[in-house]
Amino acid sequence: MTLDQIAIKHQTDKASQFTRTYAKPHDYCVHLEKFFEPMRYKPINLLEIGVGGGESIRTWLEYFPHAIVVGIDIVKCTNPWNTPGESLDPRYCFVHGSQSSRVFWSSFKKQIGRKWDIIIDDGSHVSKDIIETFQALWPVLNLNGIYEVEDLAVAPEAASYLKQRAAFGDVGNFYFVGEMVILQKK
Repeated sequence: MTLDQIAIKHQTDKASQFTRTYAKPHDYCVHLEKFFEPMRYKPINLLEIGVGGGESIRTWLEYFPHAIVVGIDIVKCTNPWNTPGESLDPRYCFVHGSQSSRVFWSSFKKQIGRKWDIIIDDGSHVSKDIIETFQALWPVLNLNGIYEVEDLAVAPEAASYLKQRAAFGDVGNFYFVGEMVILQKK
């Protein structure tokens, strides 16, 4: 199955089709698969900020069968995917925290102590939080790693920051489409 087919199956708004009424389909997966496919069967570390009901977490666990997936959210204990210690998959771990907090990011990096192959920011969608998160996590992204930020239409300052950041020498590929940006570290 393609990434988009798996995302449709798990009903994440990242897919090209989405039947729930409170959000529209964003069609991110078609673009993400171009970057994710080479890593699909490798043992990678994937971090997603913004867990929600776990739809995209389930998508990543199915698409990347050898991945370790960590989800972060400011909301906790509303479903099994955002409840600390209640993992539904041995390859998944939830961490409760606020992406707007430098203290949280410092503690998180010390506690988890790993580098990431993929980082997905689908959190608050607030520009200052997106920028804070990027500045905290870009240094712990592996070479050739993918950093993706979603729903930038509501965060124009973050979109501008990331476009400017793409000119730095440590950014290889830069892909901006619709409300999503993908940066690949070199």
